[in-house]
Amino acid sequence: MAGPRKTDGRRERSRITRGRVVETASRLFVEHGYLATTIEHVAEVAGVAVQTVYYIFGTKRNLLAAVLDASIAGDVDPVPVLQRDWVEALRAEQDATAAVERLVEATVAIVARTMPIYEVVRRAAADPEVSALLEGARSGRRADQRALIEILSRSGHLHPGVGADIAADVLYGLINEEVLQLFTVDCGWDVDRFRNWATSLMLQQLVDVDRSPA
Repeated sequence: MAGPRKTDGRRERSRITRGRVVETASRLFVEHGYLATTIEHVAEVAGVAVQTVYYIFGTKRNLLAAVLDASIAGDVDPVPVLQRDWVEALRAEQDATAAVERLVEATVAIVARTMPIYEVVRRAAADPEVSALLEGARSGRRADQRALIEILSRSGHLHPGVGADIAADVLYGLINEEVLQLFTVDCGWDVDRFRNWATSLMLQQLVDVDRSPA
């Protein structure tokens, strides 16, 4: 029976291998697209056996899903967004303005990381499995953002005239990969400028509003 040290070492090697494959696949998907990128090429560039990639991920669609998940979380650790340290800091924030600023900063960072992979997924969505992945990513983002808004609501940070439903809709419609791409690619903004603009608008809509939006 393997001792704790051997088990821990094996687990750490597996985590490192998974991270290297995901990082490599992310780069190749962005450079070449989903259809043109093969598991064999990913394995070759990552320096691992093809069988290893299949063993860890099973299919190319699952590998793409892992890449997307890692771009959302910022790493390959199996920790959901809502259990990340920055969410705990958001829960502890006492000031409404600071809470909205923290929320916008983290949300923009997520969609900035995700935007290139999201575009890969969107372009490959003619594949039914990838289309389902895209739909799942959108619904997952909406659910996570609603939960984050609930944190603000429970802390009393929302304007009395703004309910959690409206606030969640504002966040979902304002800070996402499509809108960020419009501003940073089509309009030439940098991410800092977008974040500052989004923060100002979110504060106006959620905290400083004079009346409830229609």
